[in-house]
Amino acid sequence: MRDPVDWDGLAEVDRSGMGEVLRAFPRSCREGLELGRAVDARALEGFRRVVALGMGGSGIAGALLASLVPLEVVPVRDYRLPPWVGEESLVVALSYSGDTEETLAAFGEARGRTGRLLAVTSGGELGRLCAREGIPWIEIPGGLQPRAALGYLLFPLLGVLGGLGLAPDLTEALAVLDALAAGEGEEEARRLAPGLEGRVPLVYGAGPTAPVAYRWKTQLNENAKAPAFWGELPELCHNEVVGWELQGRLLPGGTVLFLRTGHDHPRVGLRVGILQELLRARGIPWVEAWGRGEGLPAQVLSLLYLGDWASYCLALLHGVDPTPVAIIRELKDRLAEG
Repeated sequence: MRDPVDWDGLAEVDRSGMGEVLRAFPRSCREGLELGRAVDARALEGFRRVVALGMGGSGIAGALLASLVPLEVVPVRDYRLPPWVGEESLVVALSYSGDTEETLAAFGEARGRTGRLLAVTSGGELGRLCAREGIPWIEIPGGLQPRAALGYLLFPLLGVLGGLGLAPDLTEALAVLDALAAGEGEEEARRLAPGLEGRVPLVYGAGPTAPVAYRWKTQLNENAKAPAFWGELPELCHNEVVGWELQGRLLPGGTVLFLRTGHDHPRVGLRVGILQELLRARGIPWVEAWGRGEGLPAQVLSLLYLGDWASYCLALLHGVDPTPVAIIRELKDRLAEG
């Protein structure tokens, strides 16, 4: 049996304070919500869909928004807009720094396609552009890693859309996040992370939890400095499962993690049960994590928050500071030279 993990001792590697940032997540969600509610959204009315521009830790807000609101949301992670974007679209630029080149390029294109524009940023070139051109924008606090600023990137959009009657009641979701921030999330992550140590997580979600699975993957990449992959049910039942046949040879450290909610389609629930049996028969380990609360927003956001904590705890087990992302900085520096 493994010796008990000295989590307090391991936390010494968190020299940049990611743990404290994670504990403040519910507060940033509430502050972000109020920033969005303060926007006069009447000039934006009349759109049929939201096109959310953003990359990396900023861009995930658009994908998550699609799981939480009753209208079409199309995330765009590219330099160019889809050709169909026009006046019927509300185009939102999400860039924590305000200097993300792909987002700036696509937003510049959007200015010639629709008058319904909005930005969420801490400043940078995007903030200067909006101030100069009179484009409505929500200024959020700076000084964080983009992936750690999700409360300030996602919840302002929920606040704006809520003012138009297009967002759910978030009371339960925020209460669930409070409970997780008070210690329950870190405790659950501490139980989960040792089973992922030294392994390659394959994170699977379905419908509203598909972008959450993607968020788990990117948080494991950036915080734990580890390879990780994600897939979406039921689609992965038509392709990825065949790769399990050689997983023992090609990816012997693979571990499947299912993200579950009480709102999963019944056939998805049936598929997960069968998949778990198929994994067991092939000697491939799997675990599952369930959302908390009753409503879909609470369950989706609690799974999201648990993933942040799991990636943090895995970083401690790996002996790495969760905050720095040196290789991304190096890549951006070299792009700036080109």
